[in-house]
Amino acid sequence: MRLVDLNVAIKLDNNEKVIDFFKNTKSDIITLQESMRGIDNTVYDRYNNSNLIKEALKNTHKYDFYGALWVSDKHIKKEVVTKDFGGMTEQGNEIISRYPIIEASNNFFHKNYQIFRDTTDFRKTDHARAVVVAILEINNQKLRLLNIHGIWNEGKIGDERTIKECEYLLSLIEDHTIPTIIVGDFNLNPQSKSIEILNKKLTNLIEKYNIKSTRPTVKDGLDVGGRVDDYIFVNDKIKVNNFEVKQIDVSDHYPLILDFELID
Repeated sequence: MRLVDLNVAIKLDNNEKVIDFFKNTKSDIITLQESMRGIDNTVYDRYNNSNLIKEALKNTHKYDFYGALWVSDKHIKKEVVTKDFGGMTEQGNEIISRYPIIEASNNFFHKNYQIFRDTTDFRKTDHARAVVVAILEINNQKLRLLNIHGIWNEGKIGDERTIKECEYLLSLIEDHTIPTIIVGDFNLNPQSKSIEILNKKLTNLIEKYNIKSTRPTVKDGLDVGGRVDDYIFVNDKIKVNNFEVKQIDVSDHYPLILDFELID
Protein backbone atom coordinates (compact mmCIF):
# COMPACT_ATOMS: atom_id res chain seq x y z
CA MET A 1 0.00 0.00 0.00
CA ARG A 2 1.06 3.59 -0.43
CA LEU A 3 1.14 6.59 1.89
CA VAL A 4 1.68 10.07 0.45
CA ASP A 5 2.58 12.97 2.74
CA LEU A 6 2.61 16.67 1.87
CA ASN A 7 2.72 20.03 3.58
CA VAL A 8 0.30 21.79 1.24
CA ALA A 9 1.54 25.34 2.07
CA ILE A 10 -0.55 28.20 3.42
CA LYS A 11 1.80 30.60 1.59
CA LEU A 12 0.90 29.47 -1.94
CA ASP A 13 -2.20 29.63 -4.13
CA ASN A 14 -1.57 26.06 -5.33
CA ASN A 15 -4.84 24.13 -4.99
CA GLU A 16 -4.97 23.18 -8.66
CA LYS A 17 -1.44 21.74 -8.56
CA VAL A 18 -2.09 19.87 -5.32
CA ILE A 19 -5.41 18.39 -6.46
CA ASP A 20 -3.95 17.32 -9.82
CA PHE A 21 -1.06 15.68 -8.00
CA PHE A 22 -3.30 13.65 -5.71
CA LYS A 23 -5.69 12.69 -8.52
CA ASN A 24 -2.78 11.44 -10.62
CA THR A 25 -0.72 9.79 -7.89
CA LYS A 26 -1.65 6.39 -6.54
CA SER A 27 -2.32 6.59 -2.80
CA ASP A 28 -4.12 4.62 -0.13
CA ILE A 29 -3.44 7.08 2.69
CA ILE A 30 -2.77 10.81 2.44
CA THR A 31 -1.34 12.87 5.28
CA LEU A 32 -1.41 16.66 5.10
CA GLN A 33 0.07 19.53 7.10
CA GLU A 34 -1.09 23.16 6.76
CA SER A 35 -4.43 21.80 5.60
CA MET A 36 -6.99 24.62 5.57
CA ARG A 37 -10.68 23.93 6.29
CA GLY A 38 -13.12 26.76 5.67
CA ILE A 39 -15.84 27.30 8.27
CA ASP A 40 -17.58 30.26 6.63
CA ASN A 41 -18.82 29.85 3.07
CA THR A 42 -17.07 33.13 2.22
CA VAL A 43 -13.56 31.65 2.72
CA TYR A 44 -11.42 31.99 -0.40
CA ASP A 45 -10.66 28.69 -2.16
CA ARG A 46 -6.91 28.96 -1.58
CA TYR A 47 -7.63 28.79 2.19
CA ASN A 48 -10.09 25.89 1.86
CA ASN A 49 -7.86 23.17 0.41
CA SER A 50 -9.06 20.43 2.78
CA ASN A 51 -12.63 20.54 1.48
CA LEU A 52 -11.50 20.84 -2.14
CA ILE A 53 -9.09 17.89 -1.92
CA LYS A 54 -11.71 15.69 -0.23
CA GLU A 55 -14.28 16.59 -2.88
CA ALA A 56 -11.82 15.65 -5.64
CA LEU A 57 -11.09 12.27 -4.00
CA LYS A 58 -14.54 11.47 -2.61
CA ASN A 59 -15.05 8.37 -4.79
CA THR A 60 -11.88 6.65 -3.62
CA HIS A 61 -10.83 8.10 -0.24
CA LYS A 62 -13.94 7.91 1.91
CA TYR A 63 -12.39 8.33 5.36
CA ASP A 64 -11.00 11.47 6.93
CA PHE A 65 -9.83 12.87 10.24
CA TYR A 66 -8.95 16.55 10.69
CA GLY A 67 -6.94 17.82 13.66
CA ALA A 68 -7.38 21.61 13.84
CA LEU A 69 -4.63 23.75 15.39
CA TRP A 70 -6.06 27.25 15.05
CA VAL A 71 -8.90 29.28 13.57
CA SER A 72 -8.89 32.80 12.13
CA ASP A 73 -10.33 35.13 9.51
CA LYS A 74 -7.06 36.97 8.86
CA HIS A 75 -3.42 37.29 9.86
CA ILE A 76 -2.08 40.59 11.17
CA LYS A 77 1.55 41.56 11.77
CA LYS A 78 2.29 44.84 13.55
CA GLU A 79 -1.32 45.93 12.91
CA VAL A 80 -1.02 45.29 9.15
CA VAL A 81 -3.18 42.59 7.51
CA THR A 82 -0.81 40.12 5.83
CA LYS A 83 -3.41 37.48 4.89
CA ASP A 84 -7.16 37.83 4.43
CA PHE A 85 -8.86 34.43 4.47
CA GLY A 86 -12.27 35.73 3.43
CA GLY A 87 -13.92 34.28 6.53
CA MET A 88 -13.20 31.97 9.44
CA THR A 89 -11.02 29.02 8.48
CA GLU A 90 -8.98 26.45 10.39
CA GLN A 91 -5.48 25.14 9.83
CA GLY A 92 -4.47 21.67 10.90
CA ASN A 93 -3.10 18.21 10.22
CA GLU A 94 -5.26 15.77 8.27
CA ILE A 95 -5.50 12.10 7.30
CA ILE A 96 -7.50 11.11 4.21
CA SER A 97 -7.79 7.37 3.62
CA ARG A 98 -9.22 4.55 1.53
CA TYR A 99 -9.24 2.51 4.73
CA PRO A 100 -11.48 3.01 7.78
CA ILE A 101 -10.14 5.24 10.54
CA ILE A 102 -11.48 3.45 13.61
CA GLU A 103 -9.86 5.64 16.29
CA ALA A 104 -8.41 9.15 16.14
CA SER A 105 -7.49 12.02 18.42
CA ASN A 106 -5.83 15.42 18.19
CA ASN A 107 -3.16 15.70 20.89
CA PHE A 108 -1.75 19.14 21.75
CA PHE A 109 1.83 19.47 22.98
CA HIS A 110 2.32 23.23 22.51
CA LYS A 111 -0.47 25.64 23.50
CA ASN A 112 -4.11 24.74 22.72
CA TYR A 113 -6.60 25.26 19.92
CA GLN A 114 -6.75 29.03 19.51
CA ILE A 115 -7.87 32.04 17.54
CA PHE A 116 -4.63 32.95 15.78
CA ARG A 117 -4.77 36.40 14.19
CA ASP A 118 -1.70 38.30 15.39
CA THR A 119 1.49 36.76 13.97
CA THR A 120 3.84 39.51 15.18
CA ASP A 121 5.56 37.28 17.77
CA PHE A 122 5.35 34.05 15.75
CA ARG A 123 9.15 33.53 15.66
CA LYS A 124 9.30 33.57 19.47
CA THR A 125 6.07 31.90 20.54
CA ASP A 126 4.72 29.96 17.50
CA HIS A 127 1.05 28.94 17.29
CA ALA A 128 -0.61 25.86 18.77
CA ARG A 129 0.88 22.51 17.74
CA ALA A 130 -0.60 19.02 17.96
CA VAL A 131 -0.21 15.51 16.59
CA VAL A 132 -3.04 13.47 15.10
CA VAL A 133 -2.95 9.89 16.37
CA ALA A 134 -5.11 7.47 14.40
CA ILE A 135 -5.75 3.75 14.13
CA LEU A 136 -6.63 2.54 10.64
CA GLU A 137 -8.08 -0.89 9.90
CA ILE A 138 -6.37 -2.45 6.88
CA ASN A 139 -7.47 -5.96 5.88
CA ASN A 140 -8.22 -6.91 9.48
CA GLN A 141 -4.93 -5.47 10.71
CA LYS A 142 -4.34 -2.24 12.58
CA LEU A 143 -2.01 0.56 11.53
CA ARG A 144 -1.14 3.30 14.01
CA LEU A 145 -0.45 6.57 12.20
CA LEU A 146 0.82 9.83 13.71
CA ASN A 147 0.71 13.04 11.67
CA ILE A 148 2.56 16.04 13.07
CA HIS A 149 3.56 19.59 12.18
CA GLY A 150 6.31 20.39 14.63
CA ILE A 151 7.15 23.57 16.53
CA TRP A 152 8.76 26.25 14.36
CA ASN A 153 12.23 27.21 15.58
CA GLU A 154 14.90 29.53 14.18
CA GLY A 155 17.41 27.65 12.01
CA LYS A 156 15.51 24.37 12.53
CA ILE A 157 18.13 23.25 15.05
CA GLY A 158 15.58 22.56 17.79
CA ASP A 159 15.31 23.65 21.40
CA GLU A 160 13.92 22.43 24.71
CA ARG A 161 10.39 22.59 23.29
CA THR A 162 11.21 20.29 20.36
CA ILE A 163 13.06 17.86 22.60
CA LYS A 164 9.94 17.55 24.75
CA GLU A 165 7.85 17.25 21.58
CA CYS A 166 9.83 14.22 20.34
CA GLU A 167 9.81 12.61 23.78
CA TYR A 168 6.05 13.09 23.80
CA LEU A 169 5.72 11.33 20.43
CA LEU A 170 7.55 8.29 21.80
CA SER A 171 5.24 8.24 24.83
CA LEU A 172 2.28 7.83 22.45
CA ILE A 173 3.67 4.65 20.85
CA GLU A 174 4.88 2.65 23.83
CA ASP A 175 2.97 -0.43 22.61
CA HIS A 176 5.48 -1.69 20.04
CA THR A 177 3.29 -4.56 18.84
CA ILE A 178 1.25 -2.25 16.60
CA PRO A 179 2.63 -1.33 13.14
CA THR A 180 3.41 2.38 13.46
CA ILE A 181 4.26 5.26 11.13
CA ILE A 182 5.09 8.80 12.23
CA VAL A 183 4.99 11.34 9.45
CA GLY A 184 5.05 15.08 8.99
CA ASP A 185 6.85 18.40 8.76
CA PHE A 186 9.00 18.46 11.89
CA ASN A 187 10.66 21.84 11.25
CA LEU A 188 13.93 20.18 12.31
CA ASN A 189 17.17 19.37 10.54
CA PRO A 190 18.55 15.80 10.63
CA GLN A 191 21.42 16.68 12.98
CA SER A 192 19.18 18.12 15.70
CA LYS A 193 19.13 16.50 19.15
CA SER A 194 15.35 16.24 18.85
CA ILE A 195 15.48 14.03 15.74
CA GLU A 196 18.17 11.90 17.41
CA ILE A 197 15.64 11.04 20.14
CA LEU A 198 13.39 9.43 17.53
CA ASN A 199 16.30 7.81 15.67
CA LYS A 200 17.14 5.76 18.76
CA LYS A 201 13.73 4.05 18.79
CA LEU A 202 12.51 4.11 15.17
CA THR A 203 13.81 3.81 11.62
CA ASN A 204 14.27 7.24 10.06
CA LEU A 205 13.61 6.78 6.33
CA ILE A 206 15.14 10.16 5.48
CA GLU A 207 18.40 8.90 6.99
CA LYS A 208 18.12 5.35 5.65
CA TYR A 209 17.53 6.51 2.08
CA ASN A 210 20.12 9.31 2.31
CA ILE A 211 17.66 12.08 1.45
CA LYS A 212 19.34 15.49 1.25
CA SER A 213 16.29 17.75 0.85
CA THR A 214 12.52 17.69 1.27
CA ARG A 215 12.12 21.34 0.22
CA PRO A 216 12.44 23.22 -3.06
CA THR A 217 15.09 25.94 -3.06
CA VAL A 218 13.14 28.89 -1.69
CA LYS A 219 13.88 31.82 0.60
CA ASP A 220 10.80 33.68 1.79
CA GLY A 221 11.95 35.60 4.85
CA LEU A 222 10.79 32.95 7.30
CA ASP A 223 12.17 29.70 5.86
CA VAL A 224 15.00 28.61 3.61
CA GLY A 225 14.41 25.66 1.27
CA GLY A 226 16.77 23.09 -0.16
CA ARG A 227 17.03 21.11 3.08
CA VAL A 228 15.27 18.45 5.13
CA ASP A 229 12.24 19.46 7.23
CA ASP A 230 9.92 16.48 6.59
CA TYR A 231 10.28 12.91 7.86
CA ILE A 232 8.76 9.46 7.98
CA PHE A 233 9.66 7.17 10.88
CA VAL A 234 8.54 3.52 11.12
CA ASN A 235 8.79 0.79 13.73
CA ASP A 236 9.84 -2.80 13.04
CA LYS A 237 6.25 -3.86 12.26
CA ILE A 238 6.36 -1.93 8.98
CA LYS A 239 7.99 -3.52 5.93
CA VAL A 240 9.28 -0.75 3.67
CA ASN A 241 9.15 -1.67 -0.02
CA ASN A 242 10.16 1.75 -1.28
CA PHE A 243 10.51 5.34 -0.11
CA GLU A 244 11.08 8.47 -2.17
CA VAL A 245 10.90 12.24 -1.97
CA LYS A 246 9.36 13.36 -5.25
CA GLN A 247 10.96 16.59 -6.45
CA ILE A 248 8.04 18.29 -8.16
CA ASP A 249 6.64 21.81 -8.14
CA VAL A 250 3.44 21.34 -6.17
CA SER A 251 4.09 23.08 -2.83
CA ASP A 252 6.91 24.64 -0.82
CA HIS A 253 7.60 21.09 0.37
CA TYR A 254 8.15 17.97 -1.73
CA PRO A 255 5.77 14.99 -1.34
CA LEU A 256 7.06 12.00 0.62
CA ILE A 257 5.90 8.67 -0.81
CA LEU A 258 6.08 5.40 1.14
CA ASP A 259 5.23 1.96 -0.24
CA PHE A 260 4.87 -0.47 2.66
CA GLU A 261 3.29 -3.57 4.14
CA LEU A 262 2.15 -4.44 7.65
CA ILE A 263 4.01 -7.24 9.43
CA ASP A 264 1.95 -9.64 11.53
